[in-house]
Amino acid sequence: MNNKLKCVPRTLAVLLVFCLCPLVAEAQVHFGVKGGFQLTQMKFNTDALREGNRAGFFVGPELKIGLPVPGLAVDVAVLYDQRDLRTDHEVFKQKSIVIPANGRLGVGIGDAFGIFAYAGPQLSFNVGDDMLQWISDAGHNYQYTLQETLLSVNFGAGVYFTKHFEGSVSYNVPVSKTGDFTWDALNQQMQGQTWQHAKSRTNAWRIGVTYYF
Repeated sequence: MNNKLKCVPRTLAVLLVFCLCPLVAEAQVHFGVKGGFQLTQMKFNTDALREGNRAGFFVGPELKIGLPVPGLAVDVAVLYDQRDLRTDHEVFKQKSIVIPANGRLGVGIGDAFGIFAYAGPQLSFNVGDDMLQWISDAGHNYQYTLQETLLSVNFGAGVYFTKHFEGSVSYNVPVSKTGDFTWDALNQQMQGQTWQHAKSRTNAWRIGVTYYF
């Protein structure tokens, strides 16, 4: 890649920092703890595997920065995320550290009550098993390999009561595949077992509550 092109992202980052510094200096910073439940929907590009909802939870610290522009804010969190992956006989735990960063726009009556909408990217880092294996009731061998890192996008809305409590509902959409399924299946033409492959995507609904100190 051309050296001049390599410098472009760095230059843009420096300009962004200089532009945001005056805003951050006047910003109102709030630190809190966020937790909640989620319901994930697994989708596959094959009919051989069952789609379904899986329960889970998340918890961790959150930082909200209220910008000097009325109604605008950003929030960043570091959350421990755990989801259940159910098979015929077992329940696997998918464990991740997720870092959402959202821009927010809201209206309200001072610190007493208000509503807001938000959106932003999220990075997920797998901290549990990266490969799950099991045998189905039909005797087929299954293997699910999880992505080590995953980029997704959050869309949500919420309400706040006083300056301490906040509730939200969001929908998380992955930008790329969540993992790869591999399983053995009977091939009628070859009269034997062959390995099949499928990609999966996992969307998630989240209900969260945040307490700001």
